[in-house]
Amino acid sequence: MNIGRIRNGAILISAGVILLLNTMDHLSWSVWFRIFSLWPVILVAIGIELLFKKTRLSFLTLISPLLFFAAILGPAFVFDSYLGVMGATSQTYHFSEDLDSTLTEASVSVRLNAGDLVISSGTGKLISTDLDYFERQPVVTYKASEPDSSAEFKLRDRERRRLEWNLHKGRFHGLWGRKNWEIRLTERIPIDLTVYVKTGDADLDLSGLQVRILDLETRTSNARVKISNLVDEVSARIESRTSKVSVSLPEDMALRIENHSNLSSTSFSWFTLEETDDGYETPNFDQAPRRLTLYLEGSLTKLKINRYESSEGI
Repeated sequence: MNIGRIRNGAILISAGVILLLNTMDHLSWSVWFRIFSLWPVILVAIGIELLFKKTRLSFLTLISPLLFFAAILGPAFVFDSYLGVMGATSQTYHFSEDLDSTLTEASVSVRLNAGDLVISSGTGKLISTDLDYFERQPVVTYKASEPDSSAEFKLRDRERRRLEWNLHKGRFHGLWGRKNWEIRLTERIPIDLTVYVKTGDADLDLSGLQVRILDLETRTSNARVKISNLVDEVSARIESRTSKVSVSLPEDMALRIENHSNLSSTSFSWFTLEETDDGYETPNFDQAPRRLTLYLEGSLTKLKINRYESSEGI
């Protein structure tokens, strides 16, 4: 039995698991400080190898790779379960900005790593938000440009969804609970909207907003988008990884789909679509008074498109 090979394999496997969870944002990189603090385990493990390697009790040298497993994986999956943050309650960051009468357009960028996002109209302000967080307050930046009378907002989540091992239940659990972000925008000026949601659900009710450009990127999420009839020409790009996306259009809006994605299944309700070189489009798309051009990228589990009446809620 080559105990050195087993020991080296244990080190590589354990370190690889931790690095994989680090890069997937399931574990904080700070876990390595705890791992390195257990360096005396190396001396104990090597001592056991030297003591029993050439004796009738050589099977006890297997303790050495087990110690390395415990020293590397232990801080990540055992010690953190005692931090007492499992029941942590969320806080809410409120942010709003009054509407300046000189503004003619705005751009809004939202980045939410883990949580549910709702965007809608119905505020007397330029923007009004309620953003949940647990440990790290989200960052909101605002910049106004006087030459072109535009405003730019960036809302960024600084928390990652992390996994910890629960000793009592014998499984992983989320270090934080589910967050809810609610963002209300003004309907008085045109808006270019960029949204990124990594894990969670996105409900974008844009029916009361003048959104001209929508750039939506999701990972493992479900997204609902309701397009407005307040803008004649709308461009929307949706990039996804294993997400389900539902798009609702006004009944008087034409649709063109340029598909550059791996689309698993579709559901087009009340639509007559003609096949094109890049995707689909409704008849006489170029002559329609209102048009949506939808660009699909990445991998979508399901795309559902339907129509709604202008007075109908989502």
